[in-house]
Amino acid sequence: MGGRRTTKDELAQLEALTKEGLTARDIAQKLGRSPAAIRNLRYKKHLVARAEDETKALFQQRDDLRNALNTLQGQKTALSYETDILKKEKQKLEAIIYMDRTHLENALAQGLMNLKQQRPDLFTISGEEQIARLVGAFLKNILA
Repeated sequence: MGGRRTTKDELAQLEALTKEGLTARDIAQKLGRSPAAIRNLRYKKHLVARAEDETKALFQQRDDLRNALNTLQGQKTALSYETDILKKEKQKLEAIIYMDRTHLENALAQGLMNLKQQRPDLFTISGEEQIARLVGAFLKNILA
């Protein structure tokens, strides 16, 4: 190339002549350049085009990642909302279980008091026999 710069017009001519299928030697003769200079220009043009393609691909990946991030953030918000609902339901169920447990404990205590009034002899014996009779009587009372 002899150190001189290539003009935009020469680059446009280079592209047009390349598309026509001319060789580097033929293009060099038409533009008044050396075949090596034409090959260098083609190579640089190829590198620029490849860099532009890679840049476009990177921007597309960036946009895809942003879209995926937005989708994930939406899903996170929805899951957070559902989690809050489930926590509230859990609290309600725990309150019901506590009330049922308290009610059951009161019912058991009342059942034992009734049993003690009906069968005081069960409460005067000791040891394993007392436990066996208590459990048997209690189960009989519950099943009745």
